[in-house]
Amino acid sequence: MRANSSAKPDSAAYRTSFAYWSNTHGYFGAGGNATDLDAYIKRRMPECLPQLGEKTCKEYYAHMENTTVPDDGFTNNVWGTCQHGNLNFLPWHRMYLNFYEKTLRKQTGDANFSLPYWNYYEERSKDGKGLAIPALVRKSASDPLFDAWRTPGLNDNSTSITVQTASARQAFAFNDFTNFSNNLQNQPHGAMHCAVGTGCATPDMGFVPIAGLDPVFYMHHANIDRLWQCWLDRKAGGQKQDLAWAKKNLGMPDSWYNIRYTFADESGNQVDVTIADVFDENKFPRRYAADLRCEEPVLKQESHLVATAGESPLKSHALLTHQDKIVLRGKPAAVNLQPAANNLRASVLSQALQETAATYLILENVTIDGAPAITYDIYIANKEQGDKRIYVATFNLFGAGDSDHHHDHSEGMQLIFNVTEDVSKLGLTGPDSVSVTFEPTTLSSRPVPQANSSSGISVGSIRLENTAVRP
Repeated sequence: MRANSSAKPDSAAYRTSFAYWSNTHGYFGAGGNATDLDAYIKRRMPECLPQLGEKTCKEYYAHMENTTVPDDGFTNNVWGTCQHGNLNFLPWHRMYLNFYEKTLRKQTGDANFSLPYWNYYEERSKDGKGLAIPALVRKSASDPLFDAWRTPGLNDNSTSITVQTASARQAFAFNDFTNFSNNLQNQPHGAMHCAVGTGCATPDMGFVPIAGLDPVFYMHHANIDRLWQCWLDRKAGGQKQDLAWAKKNLGMPDSWYNIRYTFADESGNQVDVTIADVFDENKFPRRYAADLRCEEPVLKQESHLVATAGESPLKSHALLTHQDKIVLRGKPAAVNLQPAANNLRASVLSQALQETAATYLILENVTIDGAPAITYDIYIANKEQGDKRIYVATFNLFGAGDSDHHHDHSEGMQLIFNVTEDVSKLGLTGPDSVSVTFEPTTLSSRPVPQANSSSGISVGSIRLENTAVRP
C-alpha cells in the first residue's frame, strides 16, 4: 500500500494506497473536506511549545503538507469525510475499516487476513505501571509500521500511557446508543489519540487530518469498533443485530440509517454505502468471534485515594450544582457542589436517562478558550475528607478547537458521566460534602508542562443529578 502511494493520483492503484486511505480520514489542502494547513499550524503550535519546545515542535510539524485531490470524478467526496463529534462516528469508522481491511487483504494476497486491534491493556511499559503501544508498530524506524511522530518515548517504551486513559468504563455505563457513542468517542477513542500524539499537541495521531498516517491508528480504531460490537452484543442478548433490531433498539430516527458515504473499494472503484448497510451481515460480515470479551481491569486507585463503600445520602437530593463558570488553565481545581435552587431543578438529561435510577455528573457548555492546552482527569470527591476521591473520566482534546468539519467545540459541549457507584463509595455525610476535581494530565508518564495562561478549558456549569429522585 505504501508503494502505491507513488502511483498516478487519478489511477485505481493510487486509490488502494496508504496515502489515499490516510487522506480518506482527513487531509490538508483545498477542497470541501480539506483542512487549512497554515491555519492549523498557527492554532496548534502554541499548544506544542510548552510540551516539547520550538525545535522539536518544528521537527514534528515539518512533514505536514498540502495534498491535491485527484481529479478522478469521485475522490472529492471520499477524502476528509471522517465523522467526529456526532452519532455517525461509529458507523462511518466501521465502513472505513471494512474497505481498508479488504484493501489490505487484496494487497497481501491473503484472503484470511484480518486487521489486528490494539487491546490497550495487553502490553505494559518497562516499569509495569503504565501501558505501551503495540510492539508490532515500534520495532524500528525502517519498519513500515513505525511512525516517528509519536509522543516522545513511546517508540522505545521509555514513556508509558496512564492506565486510566484507556478506560471505556463510562461508555459501558450507558445502555442507550447516544450516550454510549458520545462517551466512547471521548474515551478511550480521543484520549488514546491524545496519548499517542503528545496530549494532542503533535502529529500524527494527535491531529485529526493526518492521524491516518500512523499505522497504529488502524489498530486503535479496530479496537474502538470491537468495543462497539461488545456493547451491541450485550444489548442484543443473542438477538440478531439486523436493521430491524437496530431501528428498534438504538433510538435513532429512520433518516439516520439513510445517510450515505462514498469510499474506494479494494480495487479502487467507487462504492456508496449507507448506515443501514452496516447492519446487513451480507455487506458487513461480523469481524469478531461470537464470544467476544471486552472486560478491562478495574482501575486501581492510588492508596491515598481508596474510598470506603457506604450508603450515599444523595438519594434525598435531586440536584447539586455549581452554577458559576470555571476556567481551567493548567492547574488542579476543586469545585464544591451545593443543593440547587428550586428554579434549577429541571433535568437536562434525555428522557431515556431520566427514566433510569442513577446519578449523573454533567458538565455543561464545555468550550476551549484560545488554543487547546492541557487535558484533565475528572474526579468526584468528598471535600470533607480530601483523601477520598474517585476517578470518573478524562476529557480529551482530540480535534478540540478545530473550526472545520471534523470537530468544533466552539459552541460548547455537554459531557455526561454515570457516577452511581462512585458516589456510594465516597463516605459522604450530606449533599454539601461533594466536590468535583480537575487534575491536569499528559495522559502519559511525561510531566505536565507549564500552563499557557492564554489558553484553557471553560466549564459553564456542573450538575450532579440523581434520577431516582424527582422534585
